[in-house]
Amino acid sequence: MERLKNLLIELIKFKSVAQNPNELKSIIDFVENYLKDTKLIIKRFEKNSKYSLVATFKDTKKPKIFFVGHLDVVDAKDELFEPKVEGNIIRGRGAIDMKGPCAVLIELFKELSAENKNYDIGLMLTTDEEIGSENGVNYLLNEEGYSCDFAIIPDGGFNFNIINREKGVLHFRVISEGKSAHGSRVWEGLNAIDNLIDFYNDISLIFPSEPCGDPNHWHNTINIGKIQGGLKVNIVPDYAIAEIDIRFTEPWTVETMKEQVLSSIKKFPNLKFEVLSTGEAIYVPEDNEFLKLYKQTAEKILNRKVEFISEHGATDGRFFAQKGIPVIITNAIGYGLHTDEEWVDLESLYTLKEIFKSFLNERADI
Repeated sequence: MERLKNLLIELIKFKSVAQNPNELKSIIDFVENYLKDTKLIIKRFEKNSKYSLVATFKDTKKPKIFFVGHLDVVDAKDELFEPKVEGNIIRGRGAIDMKGPCAVLIELFKELSAENKNYDIGLMLTTDEEIGSENGVNYLLNEEGYSCDFAIIPDGGFNFNIINREKGVLHFRVISEGKSAHGSRVWEGLNAIDNLIDFYNDISLIFPSEPCGDPNHWHNTINIGKIQGGLKVNIVPDYAIAEIDIRFTEPWTVETMKEQVLSSIKKFPNLKFEVLSTGEAIYVPEDNEFLKLYKQTAEKILNRKVEFISEHGATDGRFFAQKGIPVIITNAIGYGLHTDEEWVDLESLYTLKEIFKSFLNERADI
């Protein structure tokens, strides 16, 4: 456990935020160097100054299982990149999201490489998850051709619970073009902001309003996160944009939700639609063979029940879901992701590693 702790401490020290490409490269350099004396086949990738590493035991782009993690973090004060150890707790940016779990994966692969066994698994580490993963997991799967039969992502489902349902996402921009006029003569213009609001009110009709009465809120949602337009209070605005966030449950898909949005847009003049990012909803049936075995393994080691839970947000699992690849999303014990209070329980990280290792040993074909 001491080696795992020391590794995590070193990972937290990297200021691996999106606007710091040198640190993104440096943390991948560090991991590659950490694994250099193993039998692993290590390949590196870079796209748009975002760096990734893939490690496998066999020279393949399709191992049976991929373990997936991200080493980038959200912005933080400088002191949060100075890890603090308080007994069994490690505090710092990325402790639980997700440098702690990545330390587990790195140590797991280092340990397994010392065995005389040719595991059919892979490790995928990226550095752009916090800004959408377009140059990380999305790039590796859709441009480099990586794939697998099953993916395990320790980036949610805290306290070892398992996320087997995750909402899909459609982020899009609507551009409204109107006609300017003096604010006292509105009939001579076309208010671009009004046009956006009319569209938003129309599309919102297909979403439940809050309070919805469902304590789990397992339904589609819509949020207008950004709106810009207008020059002065006394000018009818001729241009406006809105950026909108839709989350959806199965059986909705990205395409069916886009069709719904476009059918609403067509009702209003001079609106343009731009997709910002998408992700399919994830649903892995509880009787999936990988999922069942993983749950049994976790419960055996923890000596308690593990729950299946749902997640409203999106993870890198969405890129695997788009290809029909089942995903397990889980994590150790921690708190405060994206806050100044972020921490992880070190012993729980060690337990997570033991669950992963035991799960692999239960599968003779891995």
